[in-house]
Amino acid sequence: MDNIFINRMRENRRWYVEMSVIFGLLFTVCLYRNLSGITFPVITAALLMFSVLFLKKNEIQIQKGSAPYFAGIMLLGISTVLTDRGFFHFFNSVGIVLLFMMLMAHQLYRDDEWGFEDYVKKFFTMAGTWIGALGEPFHRMKKTDTETGDSKEKAEDPAKDARRKQAGAVLCGVLAAAVMLMMIIPLLMSSDRIFSQIFNSIFRFFSPLNLLRKIDIGNIIGVCLTFVFGMFALYAFFAGLFKMNLGGKTQTKPGKISPATGIAFAGMMAAVYVLYAGIQILFLFLRLDQGLPDGVTYSQYAREGFWQLLLVSLINFGTVLVCVRIFADNRILKGLLSVISGCTCIMILSAAYRMILYVREYGLSFLRVLVLWFLAVLLLIFAGIIYSIFRGRFRLFRYITAVVSVGYILLSLSHVDAGIAAYNISGAADQNDIDIYYLTDMLSQDAAPQISSLIDPEKVDDDTRMYLTVYFENMRGNNLESGFREWNFSRHEALKASEEWIFGKIYG
Repeated sequence: MDNIFINRMRENRRWYVEMSVIFGLLFTVCLYRNLSGITFPVITAALLMFSVLFLKKNEIQIQKGSAPYFAGIMLLGISTVLTDRGFFHFFNSVGIVLLFMMLMAHQLYRDDEWGFEDYVKKFFTMAGTWIGALGEPFHRMKKTDTETGDSKEKAEDPAKDARRKQAGAVLCGVLAAAVMLMMIIPLLMSSDRIFSQIFNSIFRFFSPLNLLRKIDIGNIIGVCLTFVFGMFALYAFFAGLFKMNLGGKTQTKPGKISPATGIAFAGMMAAVYVLYAGIQILFLFLRLDQGLPDGVTYSQYAREGFWQLLLVSLINFGTVLVCVRIFADNRILKGLLSVISGCTCIMILSAAYRMILYVREYGLSFLRVLVLWFLAVLLLIFAGIIYSIFRGRFRLFRYITAVVSVGYILLSLSHVDAGIAAYNISGAADQNDIDIYYLTDMLSQDAAPQISSLIDPEKVDDDTRMYLTVYFENMRGNNLESGFREWNFSRHEALKASEEWIFGKIYG
């Protein structure tokens, strides 16, 4: 790409700076000390709106196929205000940034021609250029003015020179008077008691130390830094975007390594994986436990090897992609790679089945839900990899992006903690056997409505009842102090749940 876009931005620098300042102000109002309130989707929508304005100012039209990116970004913004789980607050923001980068790349470049490696490389390039453009508002200002002759014209403006000289004269007079008053005022104060009392009261009121005590310096610094970050992040992103040359399709050379090497490699791997997959089918899925080692129960066998299987699946993901990339095209090689991918799918199912059996025995936790979600996503990714082995033009990166984005958005909107609490409470034979400390200390306030509605104070011991009462009283006190800007759906529901427990079940 030539420099036409960045030159247009520099020509309209004042407009872009003004828009960035407005966005910085909105960014500060919405997000300062408030990363999960009702204002989060507001700033998300503002980001998209300002981005459209920036593109149109540079005569760039919104491209077809942008709607899924807009929808995904907004859903992540809405999800943030629906949950109290910090994990989702952080990764929703990460997801918004990544989808936003893909959206902007889609507007300027032929990203439909990019392969998997192209996306990865060019995303790193985009991030680096974004950081490198932080000085763009200042670095080019003087040069641009010189090129257009603005500085010379301003210097030759007689009216402006006169005003500048007059302002300098006034400033000199003010400074001279200040120096004189520093000597005269003490003399006048010593000559008249009433005058002295008035000035002493004025000095006490305007005392720098008193002002510093009354002003929250930390808040002022925080607000300023938030504003600067929001303003410069938006300006620098588009400055970097308009300066880049990500181009279209990269001229990739086909694999030149002999397919015989790939066939020998993949053949040995496939043989081992077929044997392992057969064992999983016979001894795990069909439960032919008469062949288990001595002293090993079925539940122990199901738990063992989970993390190893997960690691092997990830290794196979990279292995298949590399083999397709470096080896020459060959039908036998493709068949063996598809066998490896198919066996990896069986490994993923084995790992998921082991985790499900473990959950049935020991209950749900947030980490176990994440693992099951990741395995489901990984299974869908390998389905796409198998398809891409035989269809070289298949846009694998876009497919993976869609799978991960949709899967994560569904997970983020699902109120995982509430589901965990409901499963663990409902699955307990006796409510005294519930791990109350995990539900209250390790889960977010998303779980509060389930804890309040499903646990009966009459069916738990006195210590548990008192512990839950203190838990809900603290939750109610914290949520009553939040204002409109910090309103969060999950915390609002937690407030209602705490009041239901305190005033309905305990003191009702």
